Amino acid sequence: MKRLSLVVTLVLVLSLSLVAQAAYVDGTYEAWSDASDKSIQSSKVFIEDGKIVAVILREYTDKHVEKDFSTYSWPQAGEAARTLGAQFVANQSAKADIVTGATGSSTGWIQATERALAKASGTAPATKYFDGTFLGRSETSSYGQYYKVVWVTLKDDKIVDYKVQRVLPDHTIQDPAEYGWPLEMARDAYKEAALTAEPGYVDVISGATGLTHQSNHAVRDALDKALTK
Repeated sequence: MKRLSLVVTLVLVLSLSLVAQAAYVDGTYEAWSDASDKSIQSSKVFIEDGKIVAVILREYTDKHVEKDFSTYSWPQAGEAARTLGAQFVANQSAKADIVTGATGSSTGWIQATERALAKASGTAPATKYFDGTFLGRSETSSYGQYYKVVWVTLKDDKIVDYKVQRVLPDHTIQDPAEYGWPLEMARDAYKEAALTAEPGYVDVISGATGLTHQSNHAVRDALDKALTK
C-alpha cells in the first residue's frame, strides 16, 4: 500500500512538473499595445517546449512608420527595445523593469507581451478583440499619394471611438480644415457609421467612395492588431 502511494505521489509530482514546464503552447505569437497619440508597440514572442525563447520588439510612430533605433534620436527607447526582450525571456513572463526616460515605450511593450502570452497560454479573453485603442494604417491612395492612420477604440468587440489623420507623401499631417467641405462632412459621416456598423465594414458613403474604402482598410488593420487569438 505504501509502495502504491509512493508511485501515485511520484506520478503527481511529475505531472505537475510537466505542467509547470509547459506553461505556453508552442508557436509564434504577436500582439500590440494600446496606441497613444505618439506611438504603438508590438511584441512577437517565440515559444518552444512551452517556454519563451525569444522576443522581438518593435515600435511605430503616430504616422505608423517603424522606428529605427540605430538612428532614432531618443536613445532610451532603443535601450528599452534591446533590454526588455531579454528580461521577458529570463523571467518567462511579461515582467520587466521600466527603462528611465522610456516609460511609454516600456509600458507598451509590457502590455503587448502580456497580450501575446495570453494568446500563447490559452487564457485570452472570450471576446474577438482586446479592449483598448489600436492604430491602423491604410494603403496609399493612387490619387494624392497619401494614406490614413486611424485610432480605433474597442470595448466588448464594438468600436466606441474613432480618430483619423491623413499623412501626406512628405510624412506631414494634413490639416483637416484643408480637406474641403465635402470630405470633412464625409469623414464625420464615416465616424458616425463606424460606431454602429460591423467593425471595419462601413457601407460606401455617397460621393466619398475612396474615403470609405481607405478608412475601412485602416480600421481593419487596427482590428487585426486587436485580435485575441
